[in-house]
Amino acid sequence: MATVALQKLHRRYPGAESAALESLSLEVSDGELLVLVGPSGCGKSTALRLIAGLDTPDGGSIRIDDRDVVHTPPQDRDVAMVFQGYALYPHLTARENIAFPLKMRGVAKPERARRVDEVATTLGLARLLDRRPGELSGGERQRVAMGRAIVRQPKVFLFDEPLSNLDAALRAELRVELAALVHRLGTTSLYVTHDQVEAMTMGSRIAVLRGGKLQQIGPPRSIYEDPENDFVAGFLGSPPMNWIELARDGGVLRGAGATIEIPPGIMLPERVKAGVRPEHLHLDASPERSITVGAEVVSVEPLGAETHVLLDADGTRIRVKTAGFQAPARGSRIQAHLDPAAVLWFDAATGARLRAG
Repeated sequence: MATVALQKLHRRYPGAESAALESLSLEVSDGELLVLVGPSGCGKSTALRLIAGLDTPDGGSIRIDDRDVVHTPPQDRDVAMVFQGYALYPHLTARENIAFPLKMRGVAKPERARRVDEVATTLGLARLLDRRPGELSGGERQRVAMGRAIVRQPKVFLFDEPLSNLDAALRAELRVELAALVHRLGTTSLYVTHDQVEAMTMGSRIAVLRGGKLQQIGPPRSIYEDPENDFVAGFLGSPPMNWIELARDGGVLRGAGATIEIPPGIMLPERVKAGVRPEHLHLDASPERSITVGAEVVSVEPLGAETHVLLDADGTRIRVKTAGFQAPARGSRIQAHLDPAAVLWFDAATGARLRAG
């Protein structure tokens, strides 16, 4: 296996107004699955292409097992990449597609057959090996593409949004299978996605990028519960974080029809943003020491196990997540309650997290 270390990696494409990657530094431990997540254009795919050797950085280093590979040809880096597109040879069978990289490396035919059969069994492709890509479903083609990468037994796997072309149900199914497979193989892996559900459920750690810069890196739970800024807080979570803009008025904060006491031990500027997760709002009994927000019910979305309720509080839209089908009627006036301890505070001007002490 291998470790991967990026140090001050920089890439600006000719004619671009800003850098695709700006001083990106991170380390991936031996056997770790690290997910790079962020909106389109944040630099996550660029990072993978640089690691794979498909592009050259303008500065910085890429180390695989403590060896700088910036000037090493792609075929000599011992990495395998799975793309968003399947990139299969249409005239070859699934067996031949999977075996192709071994054939190019001169692996003996009996050994090729053994490794292809082993990978096909792992991926549930054994009965499909003699079919061509045109005879396979989207999910089956993506399995073949993954098999072609796995059969090489590389030091590092690179996944560039491999499930984004699949429908939602199949994507959810393959997400679970792929995460289990990568952990079972124990191969160091970097996985790129813009889907925050994939990021939260697949990676042992998440690296959040924005505009080519690393915003935060850590385990999924710490990224979700302890975000460094309003971008990270708002990007992860479904439904997303609620934002309530508040202004200081003496010893209290006012906004969205609510009056909130300034929390002790924290220095707040004149204008702040309170971040509240939808699951931390309550529409029934008021928790002890709760903050109360009067609002009108705009819409109700019953999803079975939970219901999402959209509220309007003096022009501020607030989403609440309730259990089952419990929800007030659309158009009714209600009160939402939240625990002050569940509120995250951010500077309204900079988006920086504000913490006690």
